[in-house]
Amino acid sequence: MKLQIISALFILTFGIATTSTAQQDLGLERQLLVKASPLAFLEPETIVLQGGIEYFFSNKISIQSEIGVNGGIFGIKADRGKNEDYKLWRTKNELKFYTKKNYWAIEFFLMEKDFIRLDDYYVPFRQEILYDRAQIDFRVVGGGLKFGRQVFTSRNILVDSFVGLGIRGRYRDVEVLELSEVQSRAFFEKANPFAERYRFEGWDSVPHLTIGVKVGILTENSR
Repeated sequence: MKLQIISALFILTFGIATTSTAQQDLGLERQLLVKASPLAFLEPETIVLQGGIEYFFSNKISIQSEIGVNGGIFGIKADRGKNEDYKLWRTKNELKFYTKKNYWAIEFFLMEKDFIRLDDYYVPFRQEILYDRAQIDFRVVGGGLKFGRQVFTSRNILVDSFVGLGIRGRYRDVEVLELSEVQSRAFFEKANPFAERYRFEGWDSVPHLTIGVKVGILTENSR
């Protein structure tokens, strides 16, 4: 598995290096981009509004910072599925190094979710506890490497497409509010990957693959 990941990274890096020779610099030294992440609307558990800024210290180095929140932070109903009172915030920070229009980046990620989960179970101390309602506190910290390409589609608007690999540490705390009268797992989701992460307490770590697209707006028309 490690060999496959290393090979994929090598191929992607080589492709970026070879294609960059025929490109021009973005020409964004000391420029500021305002960015939005439209795919955040498609999160499976809630709608996330996410955006940020990218500042170019030079044509080769920039720093990018983003924050994402859902409506639950402002008291707006924003949950899906078996969740209630769903609140989420997250932040991503990147140091980016450009080779022409392509770049690689070091990313640091933080996220916190707090919500009430309905009709599920969890397994503390190897004993299943089935509940009608439980308060879930879920936190994530992680980092990784990203490879991407930014291309202007007009004088002021660009598209940032990227792929990344990293690792995330996840912590969760489960507080049962109402125990279930029916103590049978036949009534619960079994193969839902989003549900499994809430069915035990404490820390775990998982590899993370990210593929995405952002839209950027140049704040000053000096290109």
